[in-house]
Amino acid sequence: MLPERIRTAADLEALLRATTNYEERMPRDDADRAFDLARMRALLAAVADPQDGPRTVHVTGSKGKGSVCRMVDAILRAAALGPVGLYVSPHLERLAERVSVDGVPVADTALAAAADELLPVLRRTIGTPAFPTFFEILTAVAHLAFRARGVRQAVLEVGLGGRLDATNVCRPAATAITTVELEHVKILGDTLEKIAFEKAGILKAGVPCVTAVEGASPALAVVEARARALGVPLHRVGREIGLERVRAGPGPRVALTVVGPAGAPGLDLVLPVAGEHQATNAAVAVGLARLLAVPDAAIVAGLARVTLPGRMEQVLARPTVVVDGAHTPSSAAAASRAANTCFPHRALHVVLGCLAEKDVRGLLAPLLEGAARVVACAVDSPRGLPSADLAAAARALTDAPVVEAPDAALALADALSHAAPDDLILVSGSLYLAGSARTAARRYPGFLPVD
Repeated sequence: MLPERIRTAADLEALLRATTNYEERMPRDDADRAFDLARMRALLAAVADPQDGPRTVHVTGSKGKGSVCRMVDAILRAAALGPVGLYVSPHLERLAERVSVDGVPVADTALAAAADELLPVLRRTIGTPAFPTFFEILTAVAHLAFRARGVRQAVLEVGLGGRLDATNVCRPAATAITTVELEHVKILGDTLEKIAFEKAGILKAGVPCVTAVEGASPALAVVEARARALGVPLHRVGREIGLERVRAGPGPRVALTVVGPAGAPGLDLVLPVAGEHQATNAAVAVGLARLLAVPDAAIVAGLARVTLPGRMEQVLARPTVVVDGAHTPSSAAAASRAANTCFPHRALHVVLGCLAEKDVRGLLAPLLEGAARVVACAVDSPRGLPSADLAAAARALTDAPVVEAPDAALALADALSHAAPDDLILVSGSLYLAGSARTAARRYPGFLPVD
């Protein structure tokens, strides 16, 4: 049953409860049928194609895509090219985080008003295969909210894959593929080449693309072949885009120099973020900005004040508490390196949570290196791995004590009760966990992020 009108956040939530939500339960059948771009095109056409208005940057990748989107958003705002719309997923704490304009989440009432515009087409399609999914409705709501605010530049993060993602109904001015790893193999494929094919599905004829897919990866050959077939100018980090003099820490600080693309001179940058891995994301963002002819001064200024919620983000001090959404083996390894480089500590306490479909052993192994104590907890998702199973997997990889907690709040409380002032508590394994831990950390004095 659809609401009569959508005027409040509660009305919007009621609407979304009537949809299929693949963020909660992945489809078990054919992905091409589950993720149907014809359905998304029809939904947007019914409201006069709001996605066609702004100049758009479209970003996909196995990891780093959210960080790149936030970096590009910060750069465009620093260049005074707004209003700038940013659409990311999933949210950490509130649904409205997914849709922001000029750095501020769109108000619940504005999101509700955008969803209200969709009611006529939703009433026509409810109960049929043409009825859109949770993510499709949210994507359409974002485009409508951007149009209502007169957004001139839009930055869109792919939700899953790329080729069949609801965000792929757009006309980008530039695209990016950050990395390609084995992830969501039941949906995207069980090889790097198959996953690369899905992510390369966002490439558009003649539209430039920046990628940080490693040259040694078989995925890069797939991206390059697709780019050649479409006449896409491809700018690769490590080739057309140089990354030099990377220095991380102490604290949330990364300094680097980016050269290129198209022969552009070296640009020295300092970002207030943690982890050497963010330098590669910054290189992708700089490549996109320079392809869009954004002045270098705006690139420097934007990246100097970028924020990355849930990405090696310090939320409390003494003991230091850092929340991170790493959910692949390589991103977990990057989080572990960042913890040691940027947050010196006496002892490491790890709070873990992840989704059941992940490479659990590959994800846990780097996070558990050097851990003095581990708390395994459930995450707030039907796809979450039960804490008992997670604890068993952790015990097979570490000699440190491993205990269980039913949720992130109790897991954080447990870790805080055992940590000394000079210790580090690293919360990692899932963006869902990062969001719940961020909410829990707000209850303690000295919460650090400025929202």
